[in-house]
Amino acid sequence: MAKFRMSATAIGFAASIVLASQAFAIGNEAECNLEGGTMVNVKGSDFCLVPIRDEAYADPIYDGNQLGVIECPGDKLNDDVYCMYPVTIRDQVSVAETPAPEATEVVLEEPTIVDTVVDEVVEEATDMAEDKANDMISDAIK
Repeated sequence: MAKFRMSATAIGFAASIVLASQAFAIGNEAECNLEGGTMVNVKGSDFCLVPIRDEAYADPIYDGNQLGVIECPGDKLNDDVYCMYPVTIRDQVSVAETPAPEATEVVLEEPTIVDTVVDEVVEEATDMAEDKANDMISDAIK
């Protein structure tokens, strides 16, 4: 019986370490979803749009229950209700490092039907993504 208690205690301790580590860092889409967030790509950088957890739910026992994060290392949105939690940040290229474009003659071509279809599909997908994000935020606020 003592062996069982010791092993159960060790397993419980290991599980609490794993769960506690999830409260401090979101490193991928699965961890973002565990905290109730949605992955968003902004200018090549990945962010987790996640709610900020109320102080009443700051205990580690609430980690991974889709209630949000306790601390926000990124930008706070919507009166500090949501956090843009940085997951992967693309290196920014400064203006000084960017080579100046060479002056060339621009020849405008008429858009092909493929270009037109691609533009329409991209526009429709963007609209659908914006609608989905707005719906998710509205549902989360309710």
